[in-house]
Amino acid sequence: MKKVTSTEMNSIDAFSIKAIGIPGIVLMENAALKVVKNIDLEKYNKFTIVCGVGNNGGDGLAVARHLIVEGKDVDVFIVGNIDKGSKDFYLNYNILDNMVVDIHHISSEENLKKLSKSLESSDMTIDSIFGTGLKRNVEGIFEKTISLINEKSNYILAIDIPSGLNADNGEVLNICINASKTVTFQLPKVGLYEFNGKKYAGEVIVEPIGIPNMAINKVLGKI
Repeated sequence: MKKVTSTEMNSIDAFSIKAIGIPGIVLMENAALKVVKNIDLEKYNKFTIVCGVGNNGGDGLAVARHLIVEGKDVDVFIVGNIDKGSKDFYLNYNILDNMVVDIHHISSEENLKKLSKSLESSDMTIDSIFGTGLKRNVEGIFEKTISLINEKSNYILAIDIPSGLNADNGEVLNICINASKTVTFQLPKVGLYEFNGKKYAGEVIVEPIGIPNMAINKVLGKI
């Protein structure tokens, strides 16, 4: 299976959405279902899900919804400026809000104390802070959040890529989630297998999310 860069994967996503007409929220929902598929629901009952405000965060919010529907105990945290959330992030955020789910925003040391308690008491932490497009160093409240997740979690599952890992070359962008398992979507990302990627990604599972081969072949130049 061909490994792709973040640019290639973003182009495949864009072609699927704009040229073929698959709504982005459909791909997000498919991604969330594939993450849940890779969780042993007999073994894991309490979850802490930490989301950014982009589409990777939207994936995490959708996963939270499905786990709640399954009767699981789920704490949801968001780190980042919620006013800058992506369209599909907001869709899943509003669904959880309508379900009267308590969503915690991480913006201060006090919020981190609440996150710490949640991480320690959870069976699994799910990382959906940053996706494959991250290129800058992780700093500030994001750095503190990732550090705390690595320190306090009992088990970490990363959605698409561990937050803080460069999807193109496997370099750590100052700090990175140290995952036990990474569920990545449609095609493996180069950075999961290069340099530090093998160390931080843990077991890598590649799951299809309904992107047609036509989109993949068009972007990768086969047609």
